[in-house]
Amino acid sequence: MVPNRFRHRGALSHLRNAPGLVFISVLITLFNPISSWRADADTPAIAPLPPATSTQPQQLQTVSKGTEQTIELSVLRIPTQQYLTSNWFGARDSFANHGITPNITFTQAISGNAFGGLSTSKVDWRYRLDATLTLDTQKLCGWKGGTAYVDFLNHGGQNPQNNLVGQLQAISAIDQSPDTRLDQLWYKQTLLHKKITLKFGRIDTTYDFDDPRDSLNFLNGSFGFAPAIFVFPSYPFSAWGGELTLQPASCFFIHVGLFDGNTSNTLPALNTTNPLAVQNPFGLFGIAEEGLSWHLPWHRLTGTFVAGQWYHSGHFDAYNEPPVNATEGFYGYVDQTLWRAGNKPAADCPRLGAFAEYAWANDRVSLITQNVVAGLDWHALIPGRPEDDCGIGETWADLSKYANTPRGYEAITEAFYNLQLTPWLGIQPDLQYVAAPGGGAAPDALVWTLQMEIAF
Repeated sequence: MVPNRFRHRGALSHLRNAPGLVFISVLITLFNPISSWRADADTPAIAPLPPATSTQPQQLQTVSKGTEQTIELSVLRIPTQQYLTSNWFGARDSFANHGITPNITFTQAISGNAFGGLSTSKVDWRYRLDATLTLDTQKLCGWKGGTAYVDFLNHGGQNPQNNLVGQLQAISAIDQSPDTRLDQLWYKQTLLHKKITLKFGRIDTTYDFDDPRDSLNFLNGSFGFAPAIFVFPSYPFSAWGGELTLQPASCFFIHVGLFDGNTSNTLPALNTTNPLAVQNPFGLFGIAEEGLSWHLPWHRLTGTFVAGQWYHSGHFDAYNEPPVNATEGFYGYVDQTLWRAGNKPAADCPRLGAFAEYAWANDRVSLITQNVVAGLDWHALIPGRPEDDCGIGETWADLSKYANTPRGYEAITEAFYNLQLTPWLGIQPDLQYVAAPGGGAAPDALVWTLQMEIAF
């Protein structure tokens, strides 16, 4: 499914910054048919030219027909294959059988501002390229319950916060400065039939904490995690640390984590125009969640409630007072399926889900001191489109009274439709109305975004 990121700056002078678009076009038109011709063993091969005989014209005609059939089968297979580059001549399946799963994902987003904000004359583009490797230790070496993961990323483009809107909450969750780095490197081990899970390494905690299920397809960064947790070690800057999950019953879990709080210096970027990450000093960041899940008896209407607390031991500058030695906050969210077609928990079953979250932080340290997020997500709204998603949501950020912003808040309303065209290609048009960008530093704005994700 399409995630959240990117922009394109319109005007001919910026076309030189879009080699990715040309690259993708070439791959789609040339490379994929070639690879998919040989994706399956039962695909008929192109017959060699026969020796010159009196029946050669008839044999050549047969060869031509066979080649045409092979090409037709290859073209027909493109929309249904899992990856753009198909099965790598069978290598992908061979790797998977041995517990090795390599993936390359390319995401590109283009955003423009219809009115208000900082500028309506620009179009911003950005991209994110992830090369990941997942290792299943049981298949690889017989070690049960282990998973290793590596994610190397490259990001480029502009940021609407600086060029278009001036908002505090990211228009797309991938927005950041251009960067190339090792983003994640961790090992996870399950024990006692997955009742205990250990994870350690360099981790992006967005995938593990503060993660309402029905908010995943929204583009705005505040739907990814509460911005009031301003020291959260998440994209674009993960951190070294460890996690422990206890799940004594299927309906209850406890999840705790401890991380290096200085996310800007734990692993310097290889190439970045902005070496600063979260502007916090050295210290440790600790977080804990307690979760309770349930399902109502009719149509398996599942729900989850999570309460979380976090603490950072570092020293922070404070508004109108000496530096603070530590800071803390809390959050909680509920996620509930309101309706589903049928009583089977199939992934492609049409369903309507709702979520709501509240988060709090110390208003003498954090600019965003309270945050409320709520929304609806409708999966498979259109018959015959089982992989699509659409949604509408609102995120409200209450700003610290000590910051003296003109309006004291920022609110964003988002609506999107996630169109999964093929298993490997998704496109997501998105609209966001930004009220009081930067707390009223700029006029209200209406931002449009078109985001695309390709799985190679």
